[in-house]
Amino acid sequence: MKQRLLPLLGLILLHGAAAAQDDIPLLRPEEKQAVDAQNDEFNQSLTPALTEAAKSTVRVWAGKRRLAYGTIIGDGTKILTKWSEVANGGGKLRVEATGGQVRPVRISGVYEDDDIAVLEQAGSPLVPVKWSPETLRLGSFLVAPQPDGKAAAFGVVSVLERNLRDTDQAFLGVRGAQDYAGPGVMIDEVTPDTGAAAAGLKPGDIIIKVGERSISGLLELKNSLVGVAPGATIALSVRKGRDESKVNVVLGNRPNLPNFLGDRLQAMERMGTTPSRVRDSFGSAIQTDMRLNANLVGGPVANLKGQVVGITLARGDRTKSFVMPADAVKKLLEKKPVDPSLAQVRKEEVFPEMPVGRAMPQGSARPVNPDRLRRHLSEMQRLMDHMSEEMESIEPERR
Repeated sequence: MKQRLLPLLGLILLHGAAAAQDDIPLLRPEEKQAVDAQNDEFNQSLTPALTEAAKSTVRVWAGKRRLAYGTIIGDGTKILTKWSEVANGGGKLRVEATGGQVRPVRISGVYEDDDIAVLEQAGSPLVPVKWSPETLRLGSFLVAPQPDGKAAAFGVVSVLERNLRDTDQAFLGVRGAQDYAGPGVMIDEVTPDTGAAAAGLKPGDIIIKVGERSISGLLELKNSLVGVAPGATIALSVRKGRDESKVNVVLGNRPNLPNFLGDRLQAMERMGTTPSRVRDSFGSAIQTDMRLNANLVGGPVANLKGQVVGITLARGDRTKSFVMPADAVKKLLEKKPVDPSLAQVRKEEVFPEMPVGRAMPQGSARPVNPDRLRRHLSEMQRLMDHMSEEMESIEPERR
């Protein structure tokens, strides 16, 4: 099998060529023909590795519409798939398995937080997936199979497993002053009923250190809390006027804030692709540069040995997709899913973009709308986070 796989260098070049073809369609006809031929050769070389994983892969249909892919689990009568894609598929869903087998299915349960639905079919058992115990590493190669054994998409692990759910992240309870230019972070606002408020922090106080880590700005303060669980106690060095003191703060859970997503950021995320309807806030996700269409999400993901290492969760944007690793899937299945009649699809709240570039008549003054300014600042922060993630995917941070 190894002899039939392309050398690693050729694989990388081919991956880059495919990406270039998607992003910059300026190839001459003969160049496009050569790239297409290489893609075909590469996909054919992967087929032997995907034979077993493909048997546990299905396509989910509603009428003539392909909604998603699915992963056969358990005794072969249940299938995991993308909830937000099948929720509005109507009452008559069916799956297409290896060998052209078609089975009617019904939605029997939903894991709302991770946007995963459980389908059930009453026919003879299909081939359930065999999960691999492998721990994925940065750069590990991933392939999403089709039921016919061909590759639906491929890529590499760009960011290791992490929790994308805001409400599971530690929350200090302060907002920094945007216009402060000195060392540390000056507190502009303290959120009531948080650890910061209970510790007596006030607007105007300056956070100098978190533990022994010096804080140089808002981003440094945010990074200092990465990996710290809600409920943990952290020690802050705080300057109040001329005095500096140590303050212990018990971290809470980050509140469930609306997603302030402006038109410009939406356009950036959608550039060159159509992301999944639900593409964030997963409890356990590996990030990959795999280029999945939104209606290819929900199926298994295999390594080059053909072992199933997880399932696809979402197409995030033009540069990233998310995969739930096998261990996280198994833990999820230990929980009882929600009745589908009670389940709801998460919706991303979108606010109109704040108008820019309009000159006001000289001497006129338009009242400042604090809520609109906060929304705009939130959008800018989301854009900065988005750019940071892209940079990390290019050159992962070494810890």
